[in-house]
Amino acid sequence: MSPNYEAKDLEIGPPFYLSQGVKDVIVLDSRTLLVLHVRQGGATRGVAPQQITLACGGRLSI
Repeated sequence: MSPNYEAKDLEIGPPFYLSQGVKDVIVLDSRTLLVLHVRQGGATRGVAPQQITLACGGRLSI
């Protein structure tokens, strides 16, 4: 997440990327370890470390 651009990274960016065909949008706030995972149909929030299963079937460790 970019300092001073939290709203852009959390609110503006994910819907834009999804509209462009990106299947999974992951945002990490390295200060708080917040992990936001957004995909069509919803979003989940968690705290790193965690495993995320991507739409393509792959797994991501954050």
